[in-house]
Amino acid sequence: MKSNSIFLRMVAMAVMLGLASCDLFNGGDTPDPEPVDDHLVSYENVNSATVQMIKPAFQALEGQYSELAGISSEVKYGVWVYKVRYTTTYEGKDVEASGLVAVPMGSGAFPLLSFQNGTNTLHAKAPTANIDDNLFRVLQLVASTGFVVTLPDYLGFGAASGMYHPYLHKESTILSVTDLHRATRELLIKLGKNSLAKETYLMGYSQGGWATMALKQAMETTLSGEYTLKASSCGAGPYNLTAICSHILGLPTYPMPYFLAYMINSYIRSGEVTLTYADIFNQPYTGEGYISSLFDGTHEGDYINSKLSTSVPTLFKKEFLEQWATGEKYASLRTALDRNSVKPWKTTTATLIIHGIADTFVPATSSEAVYQGFRDAGVAEALVTFDLLPALGHQEAILPWGTRSLKWIIDQKGD
Repeated sequence: MKSNSIFLRMVAMAVMLGLASCDLFNGGDTPDPEPVDDHLVSYENVNSATVQMIKPAFQALEGQYSELAGISSEVKYGVWVYKVRYTTTYEGKDVEASGLVAVPMGSGAFPLLSFQNGTNTLHAKAPTANIDDNLFRVLQLVASTGFVVTLPDYLGFGAASGMYHPYLHKESTILSVTDLHRATRELLIKLGKNSLAKETYLMGYSQGGWATMALKQAMETTLSGEYTLKASSCGAGPYNLTAICSHILGLPTYPMPYFLAYMINSYIRSGEVTLTYADIFNQPYTGEGYISSLFDGTHEGDYINSKLSTSVPTLFKKEFLEQWATGEKYASLRTALDRNSVKPWKTTTATLIIHGIADTFVPATSSEAVYQGFRDAGVAEALVTFDLLPALGHQEAILPWGTRSLKWIIDQKGD
């Protein structure tokens, strides 16, 4: 569920071409607005780029990645980038959250492209804390093709770094991301340069793929009056969490133990799971605050993995492994997994599902099952595209997913 390295080579080329931000505003023309908006708390211009800066980079990318052919011809606008703080709700209480918003330098109403990032455990790597990250910079510049682009930090990061991250928690993910969209609409009204259309596009990989699928479902159902969803690209997401856990907990070894620990920590801290850490993990992983301390925002995934075990029987209690799927003691965990899964429905909008067939972090069966679920629900084959990437693992598939998704979404938008 990582996506830190997406487009590293792409952006390295852009940097070589001198595609760095320029301060078109002298850093001070966007003071915080009066707190009269429903969601927007404050905003700050943090980056900008012109067409003359962006177009050469996209032309270079076309030469290296055939999937991006024609993308430079779509560059029509310069880009303003804002750091936004906004109000959302978690467990019935107001929370201040944050995200990046990239806005085309043009007039009129622009569609929304919402990007949901993959698993992150470091406060310093959230979008608003790491604005010049290769991935985030490319996505900011995609606004030049005529999108308003949003990059939420997620709860637990950015302005909300004082709380834990509710990892793979569906309700709060949907609400916190869509509240950023609402704050973005208020931001554009405040700026008075352009506006946000209802037309919406989504993309995300791994945790972001799961979040994108959850948002897609909400936007087609309960939020259909607010959004006109057009297309979504979902990469390597853990859509059915029960099936994912069943697969992983049945293995002798698992290379990314922090994924499961992150999720369990989230569900225990939210109260969804009424078990203790000692009910699930073996010693020495059940010490006072041991698991939760690993997810305090100061440790990266590789470090957390080193403090756990890739041996499934070593990390998890024997009783838990034997009874979690059926035992009454573990009913709250099963309920949480089911509640936070994204189950197939009769989707009505264009969907691209991509997964590396050699993925050992999130098995490709996750995407295969959701695709088949769509087809079983009566979704036309032409509406949902499923691509298995041969011989690629979770991390290796990020770049192919990203290049394919960007071009596909831009093509879906059209003129």
